[in-house]
Amino acid sequence: MAKLKSPLFSFEARGSVADTLTFFPWKGINAVREKVTPTNPRTNAQIVQRGRMSNAVSEFHTAGYSEADMTAWARLASAENLIMTGFNRMVKEYVDEAVAGNTWTSIHDVVVSAVIATQFVINVTKVSAGLAPYVRYGTRKTFMPLSTIMVDQTGNNWKATIAGLVTGTLYYFSVDVGVSGATWGRVGTYMQRTA
Repeated sequence: MAKLKSPLFSFEARGSVADTLTFFPWKGINAVREKVTPTNPRTNAQIVQRGRMSNAVSEFHTAGYSEADMTAWARLASAENLIMTGFNRMVKEYVDEAVAGNTWTSIHDVVVSAVIATQFVINVTKVSAGLAPYVRYGTRKTFMPLSTIMVDQTGNNWKATIAGLVTGTLYYFSVDVGVSGATWGRVGTYMQRTA
């Protein structure tokens, strides 16, 4: 794939020329490549992978992730130096766990409340049955060494109070449940500043 400046004497070109070259924008870059007609062999492995993708998209729509949840997934992708949307990062996590043979546990609707100088409260939605989720937190989005377990408030609502914090400090946190390799679920990276 070649990067172009002013392709075909314009600032942007899209489409194919003589069924040999295809011009397209890619991540903000004008690019060109040989036109390729894709094949669809429908192998068993391909069908299984498409099923995983379909299940991930269904999970996204069923869970009803909030705008804050999607921002958190995008922040996680950014911290990992991945160029993807929050939706894409969530689907990647789901598919990676499905490939490992794991069962996905849905966590969503993360809400922060009762923010004071030294603590704040986190609530999440997760089925009340099963393992309790953990909140992992710290002052950097790539390093969250502290953790606390969440308490079931019934009705699929889990709560944790993050205490002993420093006044006026920005904290990053994430919530996960289970063990990658068995039953697993997680959310992206959230942030909250203490009062």
